[in-house]
Amino acid sequence: MRVLALVRSPAASDIELAMTTHAAARARAAPRERRADSPSAGGDAGAIVQGLRRIVKALQEYSQDVHRSYSLTAPQLWALKTLQRRGPLSTGSLAQALAVHQSSVSVLIQRLERRGLVRRARATPDRRFVRVELSERGAALAADAPEPAQGRLLHGLGAMPGREVRVIRRAVDRLVEVMEAPDLGVRFFFSDE
Repeated sequence: MRVLALVRSPAASDIELAMTTHAAARARAAPRERRADSPSAGGDAGAIVQGLRRIVKALQEYSQDVHRSYSLTAPQLWALKTLQRRGPLSTGSLAQALAVHQSSVSVLIQRLERRGLVRRARATPDRRFVRVELSERGAALAADAPEPAQGRLLHGLGAMPGREVRVIRRAVDRLVEVMEAPDLGVRFFFSDE
């Protein structure tokens, strides 16, 4: 917030004076809450930024390691591990398990299918219904590979009490808002899938 002197200069417009007066009134009326960047806040803002950096760095390094070791993106590994744990799933159920839109998981499935790691199987009574399942090669790779970091994050949140998760969600939603990124389309971390 820009604070202007209340002394009217020849260059100050009536609008600037009104904005300054309004901002000053809001500041006086606002409850006295410690700002995150104030010395008395104990460096909370810095600690939050450092924590976010560690999470992003861990996800990025993990993604790079998985790609080097298994020639898979982290989302591809996560999909294989999910199918290994849950068995054959519909595209919608797999998208829900990975916390992404169904169109994102469709691209992912196509790439895994081209590599011979999954196959689409049609249900016998209703041929329109398709389930995605691991191939033998995909099952062997999923058995050998480590757990995906994004899945670990999602499962960790799932293990927390609901109240705590809602508090985190509101805080993350607020951070997204502060970063002016509410409409930024995202699918997976560090992947074009």
